[in-house]
Amino acid sequence: MSRRILVSLAGALLVVLAGRQPTLVPLTRTPGICPKPLTRSPLPETMALSETTLFALEYMNGCVGDAVAAQQAWPEWQSATIAGGDVPPTRVVSDPYPTMHSVVVDAEHDRVFMSDPNRHAIWSYPRLAASKGAEAVTPLTGIRGPSTGMMFIAGVTADPTAQEIYTVDNDIGDRMMVFPYDADGNVKPKRVLSVPHQAWGVSINHARDEVAITVEAPREIVIYKRTATGSDAPLRIIRGPSTGLGDPHGIFFDGTNNELIVANHGNNGGREPAPSQSVDEDETDTIVGGRFDPPSITVYPGDAKGDVAPIRKIQGVKTGLNWPMALDIDLQHNEIAIANNGDSSIRIFRRTDGGDVAPVRVITGARTGIKGPMGVTFDVKNDEIWVANYGDHTALVFSRTAAGNVAPKRVIRNAPGGSPTVGFGNPGAVAYDSKRDEILVPN
Repeated sequence: MSRRILVSLAGALLVVLAGRQPTLVPLTRTPGICPKPLTRSPLPETMALSETTLFALEYMNGCVGDAVAAQQAWPEWQSATIAGGDVPPTRVVSDPYPTMHSVVVDAEHDRVFMSDPNRHAIWSYPRLAASKGAEAVTPLTGIRGPSTGMMFIAGVTADPTAQEIYTVDNDIGDRMMVFPYDADGNVKPKRVLSVPHQAWGVSINHARDEVAITVEAPREIVIYKRTATGSDAPLRIIRGPSTGLGDPHGIFFDGTNNELIVANHGNNGGREPAPSQSVDEDETDTIVGGRFDPPSITVYPGDAKGDVAPIRKIQGVKTGLNWPMALDIDLQHNEIAIANNGDSSIRIFRRTDGGDVAPVRVITGARTGIKGPMGVTFDVKNDEIWVANYGDHTALVFSRTAAGNVAPKRVIRNAPGGSPTVGFGNPGAVAYDSKRDEILVPN
């Protein structure tokens, strides 16, 4: 809707009486935004609210002179010869099953939580749950429904102390939502925090009582008080050309070593982020040419803010990083695990690594079952590592020291074995290739 129409609406008083002509109060009109005049058949006296609202908009913006003329602006859809109203599609391309995006394990309570952007849900499973064959595992709980407010959710983490689950909406929603462990079904969040558009990763630092969130396009990390809610402002922001952030995704807020570890795709748009403390888009940002830097893992002091350079950076050909998504830190063994979506691998580096270094271990190959991983997490207590596959309907459990083309210890399916995934990631457009008779869906 035009911004000028919204402004006009703000000053309007519209009285609608069921079964009668609409009463229109004279309003300030905004010329130049009206459709071309059309010849339309008159409507019956009884008009739905939506039609009346449309009449009012036409009148407010000078498209019709009075209520009588307004009645001639729209057809009677019931008698129209064109298709309209509640028309079913000819066919639908969709994935009816949940998709496993991010994963977190609470070993103290033997619970595993996974985010699902396809069904806008969070599912929990017993830690030892496993499919014996091709059957799906029934989850313990499923948080899903309009009351949850969840949309295209991405990162997920858990707070075992408070027994709370955190998740953030990515392309739509712009919120962080917190639910109690026992939440199930169509329930409201315990807390909701407004966060910048395109938030992806989330991590809690109990030592600082803070939560850190990565934001893709603005290339920033925003840090809030752990209990922040509503429109609370961040405590600080890491953003600017010196940071080396490039389309950041996974994040780990290390309370033991007071560090922030971030996975970067390397995409840099045409706007150079200003080293500002505001989460709003800064219209004074310098417009520069976009570029693609090599993917990286960058590390910052836990109290960093503004345009600060990383204290360490893992980047280069030897790393094999390719669309690095979620990451997790094993503080006991000083290792970083990263879900490498681009080549369907899990890469493990030393926590203190820097430069162009090869990983100490890589889990990859046909036997592993790893396919388009988005999520990864350590279970140090039980000496295991979990992987959430976005490329199919499985989560996998390996020995913590697994390497190479090895089979997982356990497999959790949330769909019957062999069920395909359409690979949609919040599609925003569609196109038809007439030469190849194909439908193209950018995500």
